[in-house]
Amino acid sequence: MPKPLPAVLQQIDKGNTPRVLLVGGSSEFLSEQAFHAIRDAIVAKNPAVAVETYEPGTELASILDSYRTGSLFGGARLLIVSEVNAFVSAKEIASLYDKAVADWKGAKTDRKRASSSAKLLHVLGLAGVDLDMTDRQIADALGVSLEGPLADMLAFCRVTGKKAGRGEDDAALLMEAIARGGAPGALLLMRTGEVPRDSATIELIDKHGAVVVADLTRDGFVAALDGAIQAAAAEADVKFDANALARLRQRLGFERMLADKFSKDVPELRGAVSEAERLITLVGSGGRVTAELVEREVASIEGGARYELGSLFTEGKMLEAIAKLRDLVAQGRREDAKMPVEMHYGRFLFAFADEIRQMIGIHSFARAHNVNLRAPVQYNRFKDALADRVGDYLKMNGLVRQRPHPFPLHKKWEAARHFTEGELFRALSDVADLDIQRKSGGLPADLAMETFLLQRVRQSR
Repeated sequence: MPKPLPAVLQQIDKGNTPRVLLVGGSSEFLSEQAFHAIRDAIVAKNPAVAVETYEPGTELASILDSYRTGSLFGGARLLIVSEVNAFVSAKEIASLYDKAVADWKGAKTDRKRASSSAKLLHVLGLAGVDLDMTDRQIADALGVSLEGPLADMLAFCRVTGKKAGRGEDDAALLMEAIARGGAPGALLLMRTGEVPRDSATIELIDKHGAVVVADLTRDGFVAALDGAIQAAAAEADVKFDANALARLRQRLGFERMLADKFSKDVPELRGAVSEAERLITLVGSGGRVTAELVEREVASIEGGARYELGSLFTEGKMLEAIAKLRDLVAQGRREDAKMPVEMHYGRFLFAFADEIRQMIGIHSFARAHNVNLRAPVQYNRFKDALADRVGDYLKMNGLVRQRPHPFPLHKKWEAARHFTEGELFRALSDVADLDIQRKSGGLPADLAMETFLLQRVRQSR
């Protein structure tokens, strides 16, 4: 069975470090924290350990060769593999491809693109194809369309010189290496995404080493968030009041999101922790974060489920937005069965219009302040240099009622980069046409709005 992180850290502290460790889970933030905690614990216990770090996309065969080869000078070695997918079976090609595409679309750096391309290369290995084939042949083998980002991903893979993985052979190689064991003193620390169930590879790692699963559910979100914030506060010698934690969750809209019984989404953890770290830095060592400070420093995210729908639209998650729209309309009809379905759908047109207007406002801000909107901006830099100015600009021009929180505002900024002002104005005109058609007997509102969202899918590709 997977082991809890504290138990693994205690085992390392006692000098009984597992020879092979795997960290993964549904929460990227918690998984990353656990991965770093284990790495730091191993290094702290044995400062003389030689650390070998492998980038995403490195061939698994070369990693395992190093794991099984003794060091020329002897001593302990720690092999760190930041991404491994060798236990994924051929039956999961479709889901792994979707994950690679989703990561590619959200990538802002070459490092992230390399990570997503590593997933794609593994998919190619599972499908028995390689980069020497044409794009069309690869697409046909995967059963996907070339209209998506596949062509760009393949071009990136070819430029990097990486080759397709060895498919099911990767899993066999990994299982053999784990079963036989590495060279004396060699430790293998690996990280993956969600840990698959009923995997023989996972069971073998658990038997010969340790598997740490950092999953996050809606029920456990509050405890995980509070624990991460209190840990950051303790490290900085800052007291973070319990009522300040509750107020922060409320201001960031998490309580509304978690109260939506029709939603299955788990809120984003990293952005909330980053905001808490900003408050911790603000009060300084020996300080105290109070509810009054949160009230003063953190702008409230309004709108609840309606905000979530607009956020999905802005981020280009149109299929998820359609599902959320249907859930919201179904909930509204349960609460007011007498209201016509056209009116239920029409209420949410304004969420799309607000998002588009705010992206237009971001274009206007960038032009007025000579900011290159086409250039990507990391979140921390955006938060420190642009967030307050952009938020004040949108509020001053009546596009928002109060200054937005930097985290969703950064997502809106990144979304605006991919559209011209003309495209945004045309989208806003389409929303106005939908409202007119809804009121004048045109296409049914549900069909018209879902068609509008699906058109945005094609445009985003």
